[in-house]
Amino acid sequence: MVYGARIALLVSLALLAPGCSAETSPLDSIAVQMSGAANRCVADVRDRKVKYESSENCRSLGRLAQQYIAAGGLKDSAPSRADRIAESARARAWMALAISKTGDPNLSIW
Repeated sequence: MVYGARIALLVSLALLAPGCSAETSPLDSIAVQMSGAANRCVADVRDRKVKYESSENCRSLGRLAQQYIAAGGLKDSAPSRADRIAESARARAWMALAISKTGDPNLSIW
């Protein structure tokens, strides 16, 4: 009986494994690109005193956001992990824009 229970457990785990894959989806990949660009955008604006509109990193966010939305992001059916990363990137982009417009590198919403 113990042997049969082990086999049943192994079969169950094998069937569940594809749903728990650590592979990243195309949305995850684009969201991570957006996150990196947003971090660089904030650094450009806050640390290097580059205007938002002049930063290549900030300008790249629009293109990446369009790719993300075209791939199915920011919809109810989108993976929540990817959307959390994308939303965090959007918040940092807004922060960079606010810093750029005010000129205050210490500006914070928290």
